[in-house]
Order: sequence, then C-alpha cells, then structure tokens
Amino acid sequence: MKRATAICSGLFCVSFGVFTAAWTVIFVVHGEFLNAVVAFGFATFCFGFLIPLFTVIPGKAAPRVNVDEGGTTFRPDRGVEMPLYIGLLGAVTACAVYTIFAPAGRVTIAIPHSMRYSIPFASGVLVLMGVPMLWRYFRRGSTKYLRLTPSGFELEESWRTESGEWGQVKNVTDESSDKKWARSGPIVFVMSDDRTPTIAASAMTPDGKALRELVRFYWEHPEVRDELTDGKAIERLARSLA
Repeated sequence: MKRATAICSGLFCVSFGVFTAAWTVIFVVHGEFLNAVVAFGFATFCFGFLIPLFTVIPGKAAPRVNVDEGGTTFRPDRGVEMPLYIGLLGAVTACAVYTIFAPAGRVTIAIPHSMRYSIPFASGVLVLMGVPMLWRYFRRGSTKYLRLTPSGFELEESWRTESGEWGQVKNVTDESSDKKWARSGPIVFVMSDDRTPTIAASAMTPDGKALRELVRFYWEHPEVRDELTDGKAIERLARSLA
C-alpha cells in the first residue's frame, strides 16, 4: 500500500471512527442500546482497520511462525491480524443488529427515506458474506498462511487454497499480472503449468521482501530444505530482518 493511500485511509478511519464512537456514547446516555450497538460496531470496524497501519507503514511487521516435523508455517503479525478480525466482527455484528431490528423500527438511526429498504438489504448481504469469512478465519487460525515443506508449498488466503511442489516452480517473484497484488508485498510462485499462486505478505514482513527472499532461497537450494523442519528457517529469516 502506498504511503499516501494509507494516510488517506487512516484519516478516513479516524474521522468516521471518532464520529461513530461519539454517537455510541450519545445513544447509551439516551438508553438507545440497539442504536449504540450499531454505532459501536462500525467504530470498532474503523479502528480495527486503522491500528494495523501503525505496524505495516513503518515496516514493523513480523510473522508468527510454527515449525513441526513436516515443515514451517508463516502467518501474519498478530498486531495486524487481530485488529482486522475484531473490526470485521464489529461490522458483522452491527449489520446483523440493523438487519434484524431496523425493519421493526427498533433501530432508529436516521437514514435517507429512499434507502429505507436498500440499507437493511445491504446489511443482510454483508452478514451473509461476513459470517462465513469469520468462521473460516477462526478455523484456519489466521486470515492467511504460507507453509513451506521440503517437498513444496501450500498457501491459503480468503477462499483460495493452492499448493505445488518445488520442482514445478519456475520462479519466485513479486510481479503479478493482477494489479490488485501490486502494493500488498506479494509472493508469486510462477509454475510450470502457468499457474501463479500468490499470497500478500506485507502483513508478515515489511513489503513481504524478507519472506519472499526466504522462499526464493529454499527454491534455489534444495540441499538445505531440511531446515524447514528443524527451526533453522526461522533463524535464517530473523537474520534477514535484523
């Protein structure tokens, strides 16, 4: 993410977050608790997306790493991931409350009369999308992961799960034909069958660079891939981040 884009996003989150937090207090004082839940949910959403910027922009992201006898698994920095998860939970809760209670007149937040049907409908759609996403994150233990083994790799992000063997990999790069990955610190596996499994890694290491270089190292050096099962890969990554 470009610094200018991040700053603009942060300013929006701060402004709308403070606005909805203030209305949360006002609603509580007036005993309008369902309104307060909706406002608080959106305040949580805003601050949940603001807080990770303080880790990502200065380049402080560090992965959570787990090693077992099969390989090494990398997950996003907890300081990035948890606020996002809580923010999404807040938004889904707010939308659920609004969808259920607004049509009955029990949520009385003022909206344009022309949107009295479209907003509850849109809120319901967001709930239907958000609940499976939250469950998937909970079941996975993270929003995404990259697992490296002596035989290959596996990555999972959003609804995608992809894998491959080292022998199928033609290149490891940060260049993707899909522009949506351009500013996410991508790790792109260029495969012999023309697939390009990709994972955004800026929440794991600054701009994804150190982790991408680690992946490239193990792709180029099969003789040391056993390090992926004994913890030495973590030490190698730590040295590159130092």
